[in-house]
Amino acid sequence: MTSYRQRGCSQSTTAGLVLPLALAAALVVLLGSTSLFSLALLSRSRTSISMAERMRADQLRSAAQHFAQLATDSHACLLTWPSSIWNDLGSQCADADPGGLQQGLIGEDVWSLIDWVPTGETGRLRLRLAAGARAAFLLALDPDGPVVREVGAMRPLVTLEQERP
Repeated sequence: MTSYRQRGCSQSTTAGLVLPLALAAALVVLLGSTSLFSLALLSRSRTSISMAERMRADQLRSAAQHFAQLATDSHACLLTWPSSIWNDLGSQCADADPGGLQQGLIGEDVWSLIDWVPTGETGRLRLRLAAGARAAFLLALDPDGPVVREVGAMRPLVTLEQERP
């Protein structure tokens, strides 16, 4: 029987390295594509979280604007007093219904008043959405009467659920 060497077919010393090199290259490509996929998922997750935060902030701003809109006419006299004593005012704001300023509806979202604290020509409004998001706003009042002139910037309030890991 004749061997490969005798036939003139010499076996290359690199022939056994091709398969391991091909497997290594495939593994590098697989790891690279997995990394890119992971980065894409992370980016998408961050985008959806950012969008949800912007929507929540918009809902809270809308609730503050709604409060300002409701705090007119007979309810306007309540703006001169802290919300903690609205139910005890009696004849000082006889036509006002404190319940009308303590909660409202924006679209399908219910908001509720945490508190209102007037300080001269401004007041601090703190609101909560039914979903749990909370924020504070500084409202500018008209010096000629208790009417909201402007709803200031929002300051998010941290809830216990948001503090937990």
